[in-house]
Amino acid sequence: MRKTLIVPLIGLIFLTACSNSQPAIVKVNTPPDNATEEPELIEEITDNEKIDEFIEFPLDDEVVRVNLKQIPILYAYLQATTNPKSVIEKMKIDRLYSKENNDIYLLEFSCTDMGCSYLLLDESADNTGFLLADLASYEKAVISPDESKLLVKFNRYPEMKPPLSDVVVVDLINWQSLTLKNEENDHAILDFNWPIISASWIDNETVSISVPETIPQANEVEGNNANKGKVTTVQFHVTNKK
Repeated sequence: MRKTLIVPLIGLIFLTACSNSQPAIVKVNTPPDNATEEPELIEEITDNEKIDEFIEFPLDDEVVRVNLKQIPILYAYLQATTNPKSVIEKMKIDRLYSKENNDIYLLEFSCTDMGCSYLLLDESADNTGFLLADLASYEKAVISPDESKLLVKFNRYPEMKPPLSDVVVVDLINWQSLTLKNEENDHAILDFNWPIISASWIDNETVSISVPETIPQANEVEGNNANKGKVTTVQFHVTNKK
């Protein structure tokens, strides 16, 4: 279903003045019980006949809108599809963490048999959508003790037991990805090279990641035995240096 709304003049003035500093996601006043069950495209037509496009998502306790103008990668994805309505209805959004006046959301889109793409969104006008992963499935998110960073775990190859995984850490203040430095060994544990059993914060600058001691080989993607044997824990230092 597509809704078309006419924005009043005062809204037009506000939108024009803030067109370059609009949040990527905003809450709307629609009660969740009154919203549609599926995500839908919303068009707001201004008095100068410009169209602003949003995707409206109903959550259990709120309704949010994603501003396509502020997320070029999502806008381009929809422009390239032959049936935008269908792909929008398959999108999902979750609130990962609630902060005062700035909640953090994860948008799932572009799903295939290989997995989905994921965008991190917040309510700040300074930040656009942050692409965290492609061809993956989201497992969990953990906030750092000082609430300045977010750890997000993704998986691939669900037929593996456990699946290959990756951990992404985002600086929520500067809105940038951070690097995890393995200071204990030279194993390439991240980037879906290894199953990750668990990931958690030790302190604001250190992440603990538990993995099987056996590295799965390419021919072990199906019916592998990577979950058998011992598990080892590796500490990673979080840094903004590449």
